[in-house]
Amino acid sequence: MIDFVQKQLEASERLFEMMRDDHNQRMKELEHWAMTTQSLLTKLAERDMTIDMLKNGRNVSSTDTNVPKNETEDVSFENPERRLKIMEKQLEAMAEQIKRLKDENEALRLDLGLKVHGL
Repeated sequence: MIDFVQKQLEASERLFEMMRDDHNQRMKELEHWAMTTQSLLTKLAERDMTIDMLKNGRNVSSTDTNVPKNETEDVSFENPERRLKIMEKQLEAMAEQIKRLKDENEALRLDLGLKVHGL
């Protein structure tokens, strides 16, 4: 009887480790997806800005310094209200993704009965 309980305990520990590894891998994949999405949103915003500049008759070359390389550059735009709306939508999308990830993480912790100190 003791051997049976010992084997069940070992199997449960192996299953727990496999579940933890799976969870960590999924979190890495979700983080990669979120970063890819953010990059795509940045590129779409840059594309929209370039289209707006071209529609307004301003020439844009591949070396134009007014086209930002990333979202954090401080560059003046012809339509700052539109740029602000784009950035607000990006922040909202990221906040939703973070909330969903936190909820999934908390649900997994509850399912596994993990105690988290200080988180």
